[in-house]
Amino acid sequence: MRRASFLSLILAAISTSAGAVDGSVIFNGTVLSTCLITIGTPGTLAANAGFTALSSDEAGGISGTATILTTGLGYNVSTAAPSAFTSAPAGGDDSVTFASSYSASGVTSLLDVVGTLTSPLGLGLTNLNVDLTATKSAGHFPAGVYSAVVTVTCE
Repeated sequence: MRRASFLSLILAAISTSAGAVDGSVIFNGTVLSTCLITIGTPGTLAANAGFTALSSDEAGGISGTATILTTGLGYNVSTAAPSAFTSAPAGGDDSVTFASSYSASGVTSLLDVVGTLTSPLGLGLTNLNVDLTATKSAGHFPAGVYSAVVTVTCE
């Protein structure tokens, strides 16, 4: 008898579950407010006619690029010029001052902002062009390969 009632229960369960049954799976997610900087192409420094300045703004110079993605409001961008070249020929670093600047397009539109000044960023993708000028106050830049790093900051 026990076997018969157990079998009856199984058959009853099978017959009642023959219809379609739906269930819902819930998904949750959070996008945190962030500022993401992606460095693009490096810049190129070119000498002025008197070899007293190396700049991405001179003929033959090229701006460096970066993209900034913001997922929240309240972020600002700035750049910091180096205090010295990361590599230079002998005497290349003597009596040199550096200055950076930047321009932006995309959700933020800026033109030739002095690097140390902070500028508000729009919400979304900003394309940044970064420029660097190295000026020699005494003498001229000797022949050789020069490298320098400009830091882009989003805060």
